[in-house]
Amino acid sequence: MFQGHTERNLPMPFLTLEDPNAKIKGSRDPLGTVPLWSAFGRHIVTNITTVSTSVRGFTILLLARYFSGRLIEDGTILREETLNAFLRMEQAGAYARYVAHGVSDDIRGIERVMRFDQEYKGRVPIHADRRGLILSDQKVYGLWGLYSVPARRSGWLTDEMFGLTPAAQKFVEENYIARLNGSLRPIMKLVARGGTLETRKKDPAFTGLAGLLAPEFTPNEQRFYGHYLRDGLAARGNRAHALEADDAASTSNPGETTAADHRHGRQSRFRHLLESHADLAQPMGREEALRLAESARDVDEALASALERIVHLESLLAPATALFEYVLTRANQLPAKAAGALRERWGDRVPNLDPQAFEDLIPEISDIAGAPIAATARRCHHALAQGDYNQAIRAVVDWNALVQQARKGAPWVVLSESGRIEVRYRMIEHLLPEGDALPTLWRNSYFVDALKSVTRQLQGKR
Repeated sequence: MFQGHTERNLPMPFLTLEDPNAKIKGSRDPLGTVPLWSAFGRHIVTNITTVSTSVRGFTILLLARYFSGRLIEDGTILREETLNAFLRMEQAGAYARYVAHGVSDDIRGIERVMRFDQEYKGRVPIHADRRGLILSDQKVYGLWGLYSVPARRSGWLTDEMFGLTPAAQKFVEENYIARLNGSLRPIMKLVARGGTLETRKKDPAFTGLAGLLAPEFTPNEQRFYGHYLRDGLAARGNRAHALEADDAASTSNPGETTAADHRHGRQSRFRHLLESHADLAQPMGREEALRLAESARDVDEALASALERIVHLESLLAPATALFEYVLTRANQLPAKAAGALRERWGDRVPNLDPQAFEDLIPEISDIAGAPIAATARRCHHALAQGDYNQAIRAVVDWNALVQQARKGAPWVVLSESGRIEVRYRMIEHLLPEGDALPTLWRNSYFVDALKSVTRQLQGKR
């Protein structure tokens, strides 16, 4: 049986970011905050991303990689056909979950799955072209693009486009392949060449996949996904601030002690705290983060510190983002006038801004975003803490200009020669938070909500 190839002549999967949302997007992230909170979040959640939250999605990915490797090994498909085989398996798995189990909330491409099943009256097309694709770009926005990196980081994938690590392959063979019996050959044929999947009759391929993809997890599955995915106990070592998923793995020397070695088990300890001290059904907020940090002191002082640093970072990022969105609605106003209106809504100062605690974050912010942005973030922090909204407005304008300069793009807003706010890019207007909302204002997930979701699924709670 294949063990995953080691040839280096195959292209790596197209996506190398550890999280798709960690890449700066000009239309969504004018202050470049996503790389900041992503890096800080990686101190406590090492492998899961904001969009890779379906455990059964990972099951389908493992099966797709396994079948692809086996089909290549026996000569049924060429290595260049790996992606097509993967996409077909993803489609078949999506139909099995939707039709057999009524799942719709975490299937990527669910709208087309539902439409195609109705349109084709249960005889759905499984193809790697527009006849069967369940997303406009299934490669990018499906499991291949969004789940491959966290699966690799979790210790399941080889460095090629197909195949599994020995531990993952053993699990798949013992817990999935061994249960397929007469369904194995029809599934492999469908994955290899495509065709039609009968979702309303006794199609052996559909029946076999439906049996593997039930919403409930067996004890063996709970142990496997808990160890590798939820707790990240086999996660690859990575530099704390690296945006490239395999950066440290490709540059570290064998035997070298990495930061990840010192963090081994931290995600598991954090998960235990989430189960006992947090609401897994709700996004993390400031009060919960502080409560978790306090509870973490008894089990992992570094974990407690990482959580506190997240709290201090978010104390700036949340109001600074809200402030910049507000500035975009103040076209042709003088900053002083906009600041006066902001003071009426927010009060004398923004709470929870600890200058010394934030100063301790500056080296890491500088490492992630560069010294100029770190200095501008410090200016903004100081201005908001002092209630100098005029200077805070100027700081976020400068902050955006630096981010856009790094992107080789134009700033969204500038101060004109007359000193007025000149808005050059308008986005969807967001409601400015009330002043009484500032003490608990929280915008970013730090990957905690994704970990909550995976934890709940493995508990059997959706």
